[in-house]
Amino acid sequence: MKKSTLLIVLLVVFSLGICGCSKKEEASMIKVAVCPTSPPNMFEENGKYQGLDLELFEGFCKARGLQYKITSYDWQGMLGAVIGKQADVAFSAISITDKRKEVMDFSKPYMDNTWNLVSLKSRNIVIKDLSEIKKYSIGYPRGMAYSGFIKDKWEPQGVYKLSNVKLYPTYNEVLADLKNGKLDLAFVEGGVSMVYKKKMDLQDSYVLTGFDVFGFAFPKGSPLRADFDRYLTELGPDKLKAIIDKWMK
Repeated sequence: MKKSTLLIVLLVVFSLGICGCSKKEEASMIKVAVCPTSPPNMFEENGKYQGLDLELFEGFCKARGLQYKITSYDWQGMLGAVIGKQADVAFSAISITDKRKEVMDFSKPYMDNTWNLVSLKSRNIVIKDLSEIKKYSIGYPRGMAYSGFIKDKWEPQGVYKLSNVKLYPTYNEVLADLKNGKLDLAFVEGGVSMVYKKKMDLQDSYVLTGFDVFGFAFPKGSPLRADFDRYLTELGPDKLKAIIDKWMK
């Protein structure tokens, strides 16, 4: 074989090897969708993603030898990415609901959650009876499970109308309006409430407990979901609790 022919063959083989590796790496890369405005579960600080959910998923990827790439969305966009299979998984303190289970699969629950109606301390709004809530404006991010709760539970009881809710892209805009007096009450998760109480003069006006749990969301039929459930089992309740307690301080 001539040297020139040998050189061409080697170049072709080498280029195929590079392409093959790149395609393999791309195929094994897990596409993650997040809404990084739900501290302490998922947030961005100093240009770096952080949070309880991320620590859990990084542990899973390390145990399985997997790589991942995060894409940030608003809340509805994150869920839409999973439903449309543009993402392999989503996590940012996502409540497991029957309506969501119709269009996506969830991991088994990994933590309980409370729903807190918070207000500025200066307003001192304390709700002792649900009938008082209709006097106030309520806001939260679009796509949150609160909407289903208000429509199915509070509207039939005459507590609050879903049409009266102010919807926002993320918690950041909700709490900005709360701070500026454009909103009376913000519906937030317990963890979000805990974090923002350290930054703002907030208080719990009303707290709902005992019915909400978080899970990681996957496209329908995803084999990744079952493997992630196995990892949670391998992790065990004690180690899981230690991770949760670390971030919930």
